Amino acid sequence: MSTLSKWLKGGYATGVMAALVACGGGGGNTVSMTPPALTLTKPDSYVLKWSDDFDTPGSPGPAWTYDLGSPLLGGTVWGNNEKQFYTSDAANVMAANGVLTIQPVQGVPVDAPTGLGLLATSARIKTDTAAYYNALNSTPYGFYEIRAKVPCVAGAWPAIWMMGRNGDWPARGEIDIMEWFGAFFTAQPNQVQSAVHTSNNYGITALFAKQNVSTMCSEFHRFQLHWTVNEILIGVDDVPTFSYKKPSNANTDKWPFDQQAHILLNVAVGGNLGGAVNLNDLPSMTLQVDYVKVWQNP
Repeated sequence: MSTLSKWLKGGYATGVMAALVACGGGGGNTVSMTPPALTLTKPDSYVLKWSDDFDTPGSPGPAWTYDLGSPLLGGTVWGNNEKQFYTSDAANVMAANGVLTIQPVQGVPVDAPTGLGLLATSARIKTDTAAYYNALNSTPYGFYEIRAKVPCVAGAWPAIWMMGRNGDWPARGEIDIMEWFGAFFTAQPNQVQSAVHTSNNYGITALFAKQNVSTMCSEFHRFQLHWTVNEILIGVDDVPTFSYKKPSNANTDKWPFDQQAHILLNVAVGGNLGGAVNLNDLPSMTLQVDYVKVWQNP
């Protein structure tokens, strides 16, 4: 494992491999959608185990925590040459009127690192907390749905994703439910990318697929994940985008997806996948989240 790969476990784990595959699959493994065994219809047997409708104004509740700052991972900001400094400030992340907003804002704190080309503050929140894990079964299997409105703006890199609870990246496993790349998607903005990353599939061998989504940039959509012991199915508004089935006799190098995992929501600014930033566009880089829900077997 390279030094960069080891460092990326703490940063935006899709960084390097997504940079290689986001512009039409150059070097990566675009997944052809074979008929999934699962569907994006929530099974009747599942019950709601955890949810946040963001009905309480103010900071996200106790099941959420924050990644902060602009650490150098693999030699660059968050491993991807990003230009944001993550905070927990109300200007960057706040619930109001039943919607969570993550908002990049021009400028950085006086104590932010210098010489890195930082342009803005933003937020990256995650359910990596005891309150979240304790609400769920001891496994990650279930049906996840996040209703959100995504900013389709050059320079922005919004994402809804998941990371395994324990271990180093990529061995801990990563699931990208929704990513939108300002560096690559602006010419055809109504699209979304989904992926999984494992020790066996990352970098130039990352597994991903894309889908065109009508009104992707102007309306709320339901980003979904159906996760079982043998398959991960990701889609939008009940339409599958990406399926990854557990390989036969797979070890954790190919299937690290049996441990609990947490949800992350963020908007990165600039860098390898956000692309060139026009500061006048920062107010438009707004990720709005209506709810996050997780259903599992009782």
